[in-house]
Amino acid sequence: MAGKNNRNGDLSVSESGQGFGYYTPKKHWASRLAPYAPEWAAYAAVWPVTYGVHEWLATDPSVAPWASAGLSLMGVGLTAVTWQCARARAALTRKFATATSGITAAWMTAGTIAGPTETPLLELWAVGGAGVALSWSIYKALKRGGDGEEGEDGLFEQVKLAGVKPAATQVEPNRVTTRLQLPRGEMEVSDVQKATGRIASMFGLGKGAVRVTENPDDSSKATMTIVPRDVLKNPTPWPGPSAPGGSIMDPVVVGVYEDTEPQVIFFPGDKSQSRNATHYGVQGMNGSGKSHGAKEPWTEILTRRDAGLIVMDPSKGEQTVGFLGDAPYKVVTGEKACKRAVKRLPGLITARASQLGQWGYDQWVPAAFEQHGLPYLVVWIEESPRVLEDAKTMIRLAQEARSAGISLVLSLQKATFRNMPTDVRSQLGGVWCFGVSDIEDAGYLLSEDTIEGGARPDRWKNRRPGCNYLEGPGIDEARYTTPGRTHAHTDAQLRAAIDDNAGIRPAKHPIDARHLDLTSPATDRPTMVAGADGTEPTGDFESLEDLSPEDAADFDDEPIDLPDLADPELTIDDEHELPADAATLDFPEGRPTRKEAVAMLRSHVEQMAAAGRTQFTVRDFPDPETTYGRGRSWVSGELDKLTGTLLHRVGKDGRADVYRLATPHTDTDTPHAA
Repeated sequence: MAGKNNRNGDLSVSESGQGFGYYTPKKHWASRLAPYAPEWAAYAAVWPVTYGVHEWLATDPSVAPWASAGLSLMGVGLTAVTWQCARARAALTRKFATATSGITAAWMTAGTIAGPTETPLLELWAVGGAGVALSWSIYKALKRGGDGEEGEDGLFEQVKLAGVKPAATQVEPNRVTTRLQLPRGEMEVSDVQKATGRIASMFGLGKGAVRVTENPDDSSKATMTIVPRDVLKNPTPWPGPSAPGGSIMDPVVVGVYEDTEPQVIFFPGDKSQSRNATHYGVQGMNGSGKSHGAKEPWTEILTRRDAGLIVMDPSKGEQTVGFLGDAPYKVVTGEKACKRAVKRLPGLITARASQLGQWGYDQWVPAAFEQHGLPYLVVWIEESPRVLEDAKTMIRLAQEARSAGISLVLSLQKATFRNMPTDVRSQLGGVWCFGVSDIEDAGYLLSEDTIEGGARPDRWKNRRPGCNYLEGPGIDEARYTTPGRTHAHTDAQLRAAIDDNAGIRPAKHPIDARHLDLTSPATDRPTMVAGADGTEPTGDFESLEDLSPEDAADFDDEPIDLPDLADPELTIDDEHELPADAATLDFPEGRPTRKEAVAMLRSHVEQMAAAGRTQFTVRDFPDPETTYGRGRSWVSGELDKLTGTLLHRVGKDGRADVYRLATPHTDTDTPHAA
């Protein structure tokens, strides 16, 4: 049987069913001539049709004038229709088809009036018609290469991608998808992606209407998507919550794709779907629609039966979050209050993770709520750089929150190294990117594959509020390069949906209420929580004012006896000078001043230069918290200030800028020739 299928291995590639191994017969002469049959069949049919119309209409003198006028108008109309319908074709094809239509219509009109047997109409049909049919056959033969395959004058040859072959094409409403086969070993998908602008120009479409994504299983294959009409020009009305009363495990709708499919994100993990719980980074320039877009997932979360929402907004106050009322777990406004709330989260994470472990769960699952009443939490922080200053706390939150059933959403305008620590960014499994000023800004969060595949949020800037790209677990990767837009809605509509589902929202679990001080909504100060032994309070606080009355009782109120003064006669006043030997006293060292920190930074640069280092990144410096008393973003900012004088920025190492020492040019003595 094997020999019968492959003829002892003598089959060509075109003869064998690729991937299946079954015999496919070669094309015979009939199948090779079939593509050229239409033009010759049309040539043969024109004469008898014209003769029949002539005998029917032109023999009656009263009908002939009207027939002549009607046929002339019909010929002009058919020619115009041909020109219009062929606009998506190559220029030569469009002109060729229009000329053929015009010539045929003119001959048939003349033949109907005078008769196709008359001279020179008969000769024109016999010779001219055959010439037109032959020219079409020659055109097809050259274009198809003579064997029914795409030839040298195809679309990809015209955009300098010879060798790319289109395979199956799927036509959907406002979208055409074509699978591409690249010449193996000769071309990469990135070569085709760079030509999307030229392809769009060939079709008369705007930039960004053509996208190319790589096949994850075969780098010699790709998918080209063409969207002829921009349906995201105007936002669509909000249809209401997608799953009122449902679980947070269900997809959360945040907008609509350009093909009218819903945009969705997932927060909890699902082992059955091989999906991890995730944090999201939301990025977009001022006016790009981040805050308006955030209101939709907030409303979605507040209409689910097993999810709680915490929203922090350090800058806009009630302007963005006012419509929520008291529906969320907690709404915190003001920079100081948000910073205090963030400091409460590590204790909350530890308590929730410990409790889940005692119940036998290594991550949050719906059973944790159904059996124990512990809901999933989404902590959404607007203008997050205002509260990201404590890098150690944020890194810990990003690394540990997911296992405790908490997803963080950090929203900001530009996710640079100065605005978000790289360790935090590396923990963000999802990205919601709105319009940005330039494509480099999008690269801080969007993956390189998505950008290379055609994602261009810089085209919108803030002129298309709500337009976005979305990446995340559970989302088809082919969707990463598909733009979407948030719905059009009002605060009143969202509030009505929240109120309609007030009865399904989960009650506050005691762990969450205790650690977030949710039992005292009148204050944003964190409440100390008793430790595991029930005696020692745990958690971060800035002053005794942050303690609740119960925790304050744990502190000793007895006065402390101070040591006697060495010199009882010594009196202190504002103008009293310190003793001369006071300069020799050892005072504890505090946080270096900015001037001292800059001096230490320059010293480390000089030390690396003395050791022979010519270039470095921010990662090559010692721990900035313990060395300079500042975060890594401060180091990046100071290195930027040194560019042009002491340093030059020469590129990137991953996502970190690479700096090179600026070497001054010195003149050297050149010995004169004797």
